[in-house]
Amino acid sequence: MVCKRHIRLLLLLVTVWMSAPALAQYDGKEPDVASRHRPGFMWYFTGMRPSGKNSAPKYDRFMIDLTYNDWVNDSLPLFSAHPGSIGFNIHGMRDFPLTRNNTVGLGIGLSFRHQHVRHDGLLLRDTASRATVWSFDNAVQPDKAVFATSSFAIPIELRFRTPQWKQVKLHLGFHVGYRVRTMTKVWMDGDREKNRDCYDDEPFFYGVHARLGVRNWAFFADYSLVKQFSSTSSTSMNPVSFGITCSLF
Repeated sequence: MVCKRHIRLLLLLVTVWMSAPALAQYDGKEPDVASRHRPGFMWYFTGMRPSGKNSAPKYDRFMIDLTYNDWVNDSLPLFSAHPGSIGFNIHGMRDFPLTRNNTVGLGIGLSFRHQHVRHDGLLLRDTASRATVWSFDNAVQPDKAVFATSSFAIPIELRFRTPQWKQVKLHLGFHVGYRVRTMTKVWMDGDREKNRDCYDDEPFFYGVHARLGVRNWAFFADYSLVKQFSSTSSTSMNPVSFGITCSLF
């Protein structure tokens, strides 16, 4: 049976897909030729002051990532997490053109990030060493297990674009952030147990990310350079994400 969470996620995807043409970025064939296309919401917003006559166009100021989340660790291979390990990121960015037509730019902003890993295993909290350890006891395995975090981050991106109106773009970025919530849920024998903290969950993190795509759409990858748990006695796990990005304007 399809759960309500998946239905809501499907409705969100359909809404974003249907709204993308209305919120699309510049559709002119040449950078110096005015277009009759009116892309809509927030396209002409330039802040407290109007833009100059020869101001470069700006792109990718509000982006949404839909991501598959997993961990890079010594115990399990990559992509071991359940296909339902779906999270999202929301980015509000300022785009600073470094060239006349903004073929090279710098993006700086604020992001909200939600990581959701369905691993269906056991993360044991060791009270003696105050560590978090992955259990491989096949005799005691849950029906379902989820690890989720919410965080805020400051991303900085170096952005490259081709000059054509159907631009190919590449973003190379670095981010630093802070986790505001960590939660685990375990379903076993019909019961659910929820825990809102781990002994050694590392709240501060930094990492690298990249996007490669065309106009409003791009493939997205993100890797944390900080381990999920800080104790040397914990199982070593670095969060990683893969997905798609939709740039609304």
